[in-house]
Amino acid sequence: MSNNGHIPLPRFQYLTRTAASVPGIRDLPGEVQRTVSALHLPPNLLGGRRIAISVGSRGIADLPAIVRAICDWLRLQAAQPFVFPAMGSHGGATAEGQRNVLQEYGITSDSVGAEILSDMTTVSLGPTPEGFQVFIDHNAWQADGVLVLNRVKPHTDFSGGIESGLLKMMAIGMGKVEGARECHRWGRKYGPETVIRAMSARVLATGKILCGLAVVENEFHEVCAVRAFRPEGIVTGEEAALTMARRLCPRIPFGGFHLLMVDELGKNISGTGMDTKVIGRGVKLQPREAPEINLVYVRSLTDQSAGNALGVGLADVIHERLYRRVDVQKMYVNARTSLNPIMARLPIWVPSDREALDFALGALGSPDPEKQRVVWIRNTLDLARLAISEALAGEARTLSGWQLSPWFRELEFNPEDDITGSSS
Repeated sequence: MSNNGHIPLPRFQYLTRTAASVPGIRDLPGEVQRTVSALHLPPNLLGGRRIAISVGSRGIADLPAIVRAICDWLRLQAAQPFVFPAMGSHGGATAEGQRNVLQEYGITSDSVGAEILSDMTTVSLGPTPEGFQVFIDHNAWQADGVLVLNRVKPHTDFSGGIESGLLKMMAIGMGKVEGARECHRWGRKYGPETVIRAMSARVLATGKILCGLAVVENEFHEVCAVRAFRPEGIVTGEEAALTMARRLCPRIPFGGFHLLMVDELGKNISGTGMDTKVIGRGVKLQPREAPEINLVYVRSLTDQSAGNALGVGLADVIHERLYRRVDVQKMYVNARTSLNPIMARLPIWVPSDREALDFALGALGSPDPEKQRVVWIRNTLDLARLAISEALAGEARTLSGWQLSPWFRELEFNPEDDITGSSS
C-alpha cells in the first residue's frame, strides 16, 4: 500500500494501431453518388418524386457528408429528398428528441440541403406470416419512395447472418416505438434475426423501398466500403457486407486482463453504451471473440446520450459524475422497449478515480503493480490507441499491426482524486 493508504498503480504505455486493414475512401461523397448511380434506377421512380432518407441514431463516420451526397444526387435526378429519423425509441421516444439526435450528429436542413421531418406517428403494415406486427414512419409512408441508409456491422445483442444494418433499420428504426417494441418482444421468443428478417420482408413487400445504401467502416472508423442495392438485392447484399464488416471490427488485442477502464459510454458509441463484443459481456460470443475481463470501470457518459445510460449495467463500478448524469426515465424507456433490464442496472458508484481503482484492484486481490493487467480506453468505439499497463507490454510487442510506445506514463491525480488527462 502507498503512504496514503492507496493501492500502488502500474505505469502505462500506449499501444497504437499502425494501419487499417482496408483504407478509408478519400472521395466519400463521390463514391456514394457513383455507387447509387450504378443501380440505374428507373427515371420514373425519381423525377418529381418525394424520396425519404432514413437516418438512425448511431455515430456513423462522416454521416452529414454521406446524407448530403445522397440528397444532392437525388436532386440531380429531379427528385425531392427529405430526411426522417429512423431510430426506434431513441431520443426519448419523442419527435423533438429524435430531431435533436440528428442535430447532434450534424444532420440539419442546412447541412444536408433537405427538409428534416421528425414524427413518431406510424402506419401499420399488418402482420407477417408469423404474426409479427410491422410499422413504418408516417412521413416515410407518405413519400413516393424510401432510400434506406445504414452502416452494416456486428450487433451488440446477437449474432447471425444479418445483424445491424439495412434490415434492422426497416424493422426497428423505421417502425419507431411500435416497431422496436414488437421486434424486441418477439425477438426474445424466436431470436432477433428471425424477427428482423420477417418484419423487413414485410416492409420490402410494400414496394415502398427505392433502394438500400450500406456503408462499412474499418478499424479507424473510416468508411471503407459503400454498397448500394435494389430492393430485391438488399438481403444478400447486407449478408455479404456483414462478412466484410466482421473482419474490420476494432478489438482489444489481448486474451484477458484484470481491469478495463473506460472513459465514456454512450448511445452514440453503441446501442448498449459499450460494445458487448468488445468487452465480452451481455451477449453470447464466438470463441475468442472478446477478451476475458474481470472488472470494468466506466468514468463518464457522453453528452450525445442526453442522459440515456443504457449499458451501464455492463460495468462493475462507475464514477459519480456518470451516476449524476443518468436520466433514468430515458434509460428505462429504452430498456423496456428492448426488454433488456440488465442494461439499465446501476452498479456501485464512487466519487473519484482514485477510490474506484482502490476498490477494483482491492476486489482483485490487490496485485502488485508489475502484475496488474489493466487496459484503459476512451470508449469501445475508439480502439486505435490504448493505454496498457506494463504487465501487458510483453504481449503487446508481439502483436502484428500495432506499435508500443517506448516511454511510460504514470497516473497523476488532481485534488479531487481524479485522473488528469485521458487514455489517449
